[in-house]
Amino acid sequence: MEWKFKKNAEPQGSSDDFWYALNNGYITPEEVLADLEQLQKLEDAVELLNSFEQALEDNDLRIEF
Repeated sequence: MEWKFKKNAEPQGSSDDFWYALNNGYITPEEVLADLEQLQKLEDAVELLNSFEQALEDNDLRIEF
């Protein structure tokens, strides 16, 4: 996918990892993405991945090192 960013988008992130920043508001896709369809796809994907992570945890199938 060729992402479409707003012309004056500000850099996004934090000192933590990408997923933490994305899930905790340090990266705000709506502030940088110009295409609403891409924004919706990203939001759906994040929701799907978070659901998968929670299902792993609920079934004792996820560990962190």
